[in-house]
Amino acid sequence: MEYTLIKHIITLTSILFLTSNHLKAENTETLFSAPDVFITSKIKPATNFEGDRGNILFESHELEKKRQYSIGGMLNDLPGMSSSSLGNASRPIIRGMSNSRVKILQNGSSLSDVSEFGEDHIVGYDPMLIDKIEIIKGPATLLYGNNAFAGVVNIINPLIAIDKDYQQQNAELNFGYSTSGGEIKTALKAGESIDNFIVRGSGSFLSSGSYDLANTSSKQANSAKSSFTGGIGVTYNDGDNFFGFSADKLEAEYSLPGGEGEENRTTLNPTRNSVNFNSSFAINSNTIEKFNLEATVSEYNHAERVLADKHNIEFFNDTYEIKTSINHKSLFTNNGGGLFGFHYQNLDQGAEGDEESHLTKTKTYSYGIFVLENLNFNSYDIDLGGRLESVNIKNSNHERGYFPVSFSSTIKRNFFSNNLSFVGFDLTQRAPNPVELFANGPHHALENFENGEASLNTETSYNFSLGNIYSNNSNSLKIEAYLNYIDDFIAADRDGTTKVVEGEDFNNVIHEQYNALFSGIELTGKYNILTFNDYDFLSNISADFLKGYKTSTDKAISRVPQSKINFGLQMLNDTLDSNIMYNHYFDKEFIGPFQTRTGGHSRLDFDITKDFSYSSLNGHLMFSVLNLLDVVGRSHLESKKDTVQLPGRSFNFMLKLFY
Repeated sequence: MEYTLIKHIITLTSILFLTSNHLKAENTETLFSAPDVFITSKIKPATNFEGDRGNILFESHELEKKRQYSIGGMLNDLPGMSSSSLGNASRPIIRGMSNSRVKILQNGSSLSDVSEFGEDHIVGYDPMLIDKIEIIKGPATLLYGNNAFAGVVNIINPLIAIDKDYQQQNAELNFGYSTSGGEIKTALKAGESIDNFIVRGSGSFLSSGSYDLANTSSKQANSAKSSFTGGIGVTYNDGDNFFGFSADKLEAEYSLPGGEGEENRTTLNPTRNSVNFNSSFAINSNTIEKFNLEATVSEYNHAERVLADKHNIEFFNDTYEIKTSINHKSLFTNNGGGLFGFHYQNLDQGAEGDEESHLTKTKTYSYGIFVLENLNFNSYDIDLGGRLESVNIKNSNHERGYFPVSFSSTIKRNFFSNNLSFVGFDLTQRAPNPVELFANGPHHALENFENGEASLNTETSYNFSLGNIYSNNSNSLKIEAYLNYIDDFIAADRDGTTKVVEGEDFNNVIHEQYNALFSGIELTGKYNILTFNDYDFLSNISADFLKGYKTSTDKAISRVPQSKINFGLQMLNDTLDSNIMYNHYFDKEFIGPFQTRTGGHSRLDFDITKDFSYSSLNGHLMFSVLNLLDVVGRSHLESKKDTVQLPGRSFNFMLKLFY
């Protein structure tokens, strides 16, 4: 079996090499992305986004190889990243921080969904339409509010053209197929420029049956999925100023594995509608550089439909957001520029049904002011940020007010050639979310009965990090260590009891506060082994190790991910990219209350991509094998780990065309 598999891979690789003799290559990555501009940059668009503390840019071909139904799973192999999950659903975790501690954005604006309220909820965006994902830590997170406590995950597919169109192509078509579940996915993007006006549109479709399990002919029960997404944007952009509107829609449906009885197997049908406005205007002033204004209106809902036609609860989140900011020029000798602004959010959230309720309708109002400054003293580059916020959360029975304060700093210096060293300190506060405060009812998909605690206080993080980035042509090494002490950490833990819901025993989950300590180290590196016949042969490595525990008892905190290490070999030239990657997830034995040990597992992945061009048509063809050796594995953060396995081996094909 393994011999036949390897023979097929070698055959396909040979075909791709032969094809290169007849087709001219174009190194085209995406239709919409403007070169070297990151809309979440701290003060100005940055050409070295990953040169900042903790930042990761996940884009183009690397992103294509990892596309999954939900965004959390796409980021799992990156250092410092993991995801909470239940079957198809997943949400990113940054350095062990989950749910409302991680802010999910769409093109710099809030993405309305309820993924922070449960592992069974997907992030409300289709990965097929994503051009880039920015992962941000440090001072830049202060632009985005109370929920950016641990970091920001910014999904980029700019329907609003924040930069002039540099791409010559008018259309981009993606088509993919996976043998696991017979998954079919396609996406179309199109754009047209008329003078200073730019129109962009996009749409996608995905359909899949239940995915294949490893080392067996069986499938993971209740893991079918589908989605449809569409959007359009219109922008005026003269190179110095822009303003634009966009509207997009997501409709999806996916099943979740449950308990033995039909009454616990659930189907969700997320729907999200968003309208966004974004603008920036250059100011002809000695001190002011530009004025920025953003606004978002978004509505999200899904019904959790149990297959036995019981307990149909609707989760909803309606978001209204306005953010305005001013970029200023240098105000004094050591000032490299800065930004200050105002941020307003109004959220209507809840989870209610005809017969029972999980969370009664709750309104959250927040008002925040923020400032970011860049300073230069001799050879030191310093980024400072601060944010003051007022958060009011209320429903028909309770009302709580909070005033979180946050400060963040990073100091950078080149002590040696090709090396950038940095040290960072952050003091950040987070108000509880509505579920942590006011939940009172069953969450059937998770088989939990969740109890909020209305007396919860603000949690406060004191984070210290230290690292170094080496970069010299194709060779690089980035290492960062961090220590994060959290005062009044808000935990959702089982208390060891159960509650009977319609004849089923549900775990009783309470929200409590205690002091916690998280520590970890992250490493990424790449080395150019040799160059032969215009091909670069490179090796790469990434690793992260994380521990989180309750300081009063030295016992583990629930939902801390497994440590991991990845090794890879890459063959690369202007027209072809081929990789083989070994991913290892370590045993998880230091575990929280009422958790069980998770064994380690390894996964071997292979991919090869060939660029081509013919007349006015160009693009690339990709073939990949995930979990090449068909190894059985489980995620420690899978809500139903005993019944849900990670996917088995899958063969994947993708064709991307530009016209």
